[in-house]
Amino acid sequence: MAFYDHELPGGAPNLAIHLLVQAYMANLDVRRVLVDTRASCDIMYTELFKTLQLTEKNLSPYVRSELYGFSGSSTKLWGYVEMLVTFGQGEAKKTIKITFIVIDYSSLYNCIVWRTGIEQLGAACSTAHLRLKYHAKNNNVATLHGDIEVARRCFLQANKSQNSVFPAKQS
Repeated sequence: MAFYDHELPGGAPNLAIHLLVQAYMANLDVRRVLVDTRASCDIMYTELFKTLQLTEKNLSPYVRSELYGFSGSSTKLWGYVEMLVTFGQGEAKKTIKITFIVIDYSSLYNCIVWRTGIEQLGAACSTAHLRLKYHAKNNNVATLHGDIEVARRCFLQANKSQNSVFPAKQS
């Protein structure tokens, strides 16, 4: 048994499961918030936008080009929305303002928080440990634990759809 087994979810290094946390936005508990240090922007998917009962009045226009994904396909952006996002509870509670780009796209996640959100939170994240640490009230260090069960389900669902085999089209 390695010395770090007691700290790692499942007792083994995490190389594939994403860090998913829960946050509070517009007085609602939002789960499946993906913390991604490699993303290029803070993203909110339209399903969450609608769930939070936001409207076009809450959006600022997006005047740049479209957003491109790994496949090279582009996605229409609805605009920007500024949200107060609260991480943690009680003494671990910390609220920051995040500007999300709202995109009309179906995702396993509700939103993505990237480097700017992590920096505003003053956080350090470890995907191996599925933890997010940040300074909360009274400069105490708070730890937000990733939801490993939800993360595993999302990981399996994403891989299931990527590994599907479809019959070739007949000419």
